[in-house]
Amino acid sequence: MSELPEIPEKIDEIVAYHSHIYFTAETRHIAERLNEELQDQFKIWDYRWLDAANGLHPQPMFRFAILKEDFQRYVEWIVRVREGLTVLVHPITGDDFVDHTYLAIWIGGRLELGVARMREHALARRAGAQLPISGVLQTGSDRSLAGQVRYRPGDDSYRQRAQGG
Repeated sequence: MSELPEIPEKIDEIVAYHSHIYFTAETRHIAERLNEELQDQFKIWDYRWLDAANGLHPQPMFRFAILKEDFQRYVEWIVRVREGLTVLVHPITGDDFVDHTYLAIWIGGRLELGVARMREHALARRAGAQLPISGVLQTGSDRSLAGQVRYRPGDDSYRQRAQGG
């Protein structure tokens, strides 16, 4: 199987952005405060709060989608209020591997993400495999969800979606 190019040959349309705000047990209170302030400032959706690392994320974090038109305002806001927390912002294009690597914007320290599965999918697509459309792209494209729910720590719209809820 061929290797992936260092620079993507094509970058698809950006439908929205995801932001991941990473925290530790000691900084969880900052993340909780940011979660509240964030929702006072922005219409978010596709929310996920994880209190432990998982295969992709090396430490606890919460994630949400923001509208394309809020990107600049969000970045200007988060750089001022993050209180040392590491933040990842990336576009949602449908290529999860490229979104989390080449197109990733890190504020604070960069964390090593577990992107092996995303890389395998990208290689399979490059080899001609017909894979399902990214669930992140499907949900990220649904702007009607923006601002419809007030999320709390522990909420996980990703898990609810996977369970058919």
